[in-house]
Amino acid sequence: MVFETLFIVLSVLGIIDAGFLTYKHTRKQPLICPIGDSCSAVTESTWSHMFGVRTEVLGLLYYLSLLGLIVGILFAPSLRSSIMSLLPWVTGGGALFSLFLVSLQAFVIKKYCFYCLVSAGISVVLFLTSIRLLIV
Repeated sequence: MVFETLFIVLSVLGIIDAGFLTYKHTRKQPLICPIGDSCSAVTESTWSHMFGVRTEVLGLLYYLSLLGLIVGILFAPSLRSSIMSLLPWVTGGGALFSLFLVSLQAFVIKKYCFYCLVSAGISVVLFLTSIRLLIV
């Protein structure tokens, strides 16, 4: 149950992070970046949209989906095995996508967004947690 709780907490933190970015963008409010770089250089770059959707909205949908899946285990234990075998694939895809976006920040945009880095970290830890959930 510890890993399920961790997964829920990480998903909620991801929702808060991506939700904050979405909120700031829709309100046209500037992002204050705690690490000194210009977050807007990243969040308003040509890479801020993937598949015609803003990346923070994709992140929000991703984290909401993960929360739904892990809560589904709690309310429908019969789905546990299916969901547990699905989670590493979903979170692995999310972690790879996050690493791709961090690579863009490092090598193409040459600026970093604190909130994007937090999201990438959450994605990687979710992947590692999902692997651990599968083993337990």
